[in-house]
Amino acid sequence: MMSVQTNFEKDFETEEYEMLILVRSSCKGAANIEDMLKPFVDFLASIDLRTGQFSHEKGRLEWLIKNDNNRQGWGYEFKQLGIYRITVRKCIPQDQTPYMNNRYMLINMLEENASNKKLEALKAYYAKPVSIENELGSFALDREFSWFEGIVNWNGVEANVYLETDEEDGDTAKQAMKVLKRVVDNIVENDARYREYAAEELTELANDWMEASDEIDTEEITKEIFMKRMEMSEIMVSSNGSLSLFYNDDDMFWGHVIEIDVDSSGEIINAHIAG
Repeated sequence: MMSVQTNFEKDFETEEYEMLILVRSSCKGAANIEDMLKPFVDFLASIDLRTGQFSHEKGRLEWLIKNDNNRQGWGYEFKQLGIYRITVRKCIPQDQTPYMNNRYMLINMLEENASNKKLEALKAYYAKPVSIENELGSFALDREFSWFEGIVNWNGVEANVYLETDEEDGDTAKQAMKVLKRVVDNIVENDARYREYAAEELTELANDWMEASDEIDTEEITKEIFMKRMEMSEIMVSSNGSLSLFYNDDDMFWGHVIEIDVDSSGEIINAHIAG
């Protein structure tokens, strides 16, 4: 039987070489494979040190570590927008996206805080603060997630807003902002519509949860009560014009959130509990 390590390595070419990478963000987790973990980080640009060839193509770095309860960290530590010199093996190209064909197996980290003019110029560009200011408020770009983050007044409640950038790693969110403005322009009517839809879909379920709780003498939740107990929390708007709205449940679902999905035409698709 093939070991996890052997199976992992067979996806990569045998040649080992050095490259420089500009890391997009720190390692956030790993895939679980039997008794091993496969952490990964994405990078924004790289330089092949065999040829000096610079590439602004996104890629991924992967490696294996033992899945140990006493483990601390992910084997290697990468920081957001750090420049690293590493030894790698490139993946064998498959019928996949260019991004997944630009994967590398990490053999060794040779140097942290490596220096290179092209990568440093790119790092300065990505590190530069970018924001959108308009009548709705101020929205700051979080490059790690490719979205702008801000707060809007939603019928007297402060709601966190996340606007997806027009393209990944971009610095505009014109499409998402257009949708947000459209929603906020009719905020009272839209809010009532979202609440009504959620109440229609979930009131019966809320009563089932209430019956399953330990509380005594709880009043039946009507659709009207359900609508009133919902409190706006977050809005996520994608670049394709669809959006997800998250309302706090006032403990109707024991602290879960109520998520409402709306398509690009403004039609509500579904309402469910999440989190």
